[in-house]
Amino acid sequence: MEKIAIITDSCSDIKKEYRELYDIHVLPIQIQYDGKSYRDGVDITSNDIYAIQDEKVIKTSSPVGEDLFNLLDQLKDKGCTHVIGLFLSSGISGTGNQMRLFCQTYEKLKCHIVDSQSASVGLGVIAISLAKYREEGKSFDELIEIADFLCHQNYAYFSIDDLNYLQKGGRIGKASAFLGTTLKIKPILSFEKENGEIYVPAKVRGSKKVKSKLIDLIESHLEENPHQKFALAIADANNLEERNILEGMLKERFPQFTYIIDGHVGAALSCRSEEHTSELQSRITI
Repeated sequence: MEKIAIITDSCSDIKKEYRELYDIHVLPIQIQYDGKSYRDGVDITSNDIYAIQDEKVIKTSSPVGEDLFNLLDQLKDKGCTHVIGLFLSSGISGTGNQMRLFCQTYEKLKCHIVDSQSASVGLGVIAISLAKYREEGKSFDELIEIADFLCHQNYAYFSIDDLNYLQKGGRIGKASAFLGTTLKIKPILSFEKENGEIYVPAKVRGSKKVKSKLIDLIESHLEENPHQKFALAIADANNLEERNILEGMLKERFPQFTYIIDGHVGAALSCRSEEHTSELQSRITI
């Protein structure tokens, strides 16, 4: 009989209560500065990053193989037979590919790695949705197909105050960074479905219009898919006031949603490094 585990990385920004409720296992992204390495959400938090990022050179890297193998051993000991891994978009990180290579050397469990083509709660809500299907008794092969479908029907939108770090990391083009910093035009960013890279589906003039545009983008997906069921998730990066305003706007515009999954952008995505950067996110998924 199949016993299926779901794992993801800490860039999924899944809160502890969701991890425990849906039995999702999270591997910490590594964060390095001053010659030391820290585990996202374990040894370091986003608040720690905000306190030092203007003074320190911070780098991030994929979870270490030892953490993955220790987790796989634990899952095996608990009776798991299969593992599905959902990791940060391959368009901005090599984490998923690295985890795939590690899993290929582990013969005690049957593992399958999925490219989420998303990040933060965009990734997190895919993992939660997949866990719900697992509870319904879906098989390993069925869950793989569902995971692929969820990733392609996942729409993550976010906006950040300073685009220079995304530009320096090669995440967005110079033109978009120039528009955002010089002309005060705020791009709404998302992930392309073809390759998982960050692109700009919309722009607004001034930060005050960002939330309204995020909601307009969500509404467009509902109009295009009137018979599909969606769930919302929202995350902030140490800006609870703006996050609560956005949630209120979402609930007012979309009263048909039965739940809104909330998260907080973790240490790895809060780093102003060449690996991961994020500020405010809203996402919609099936």
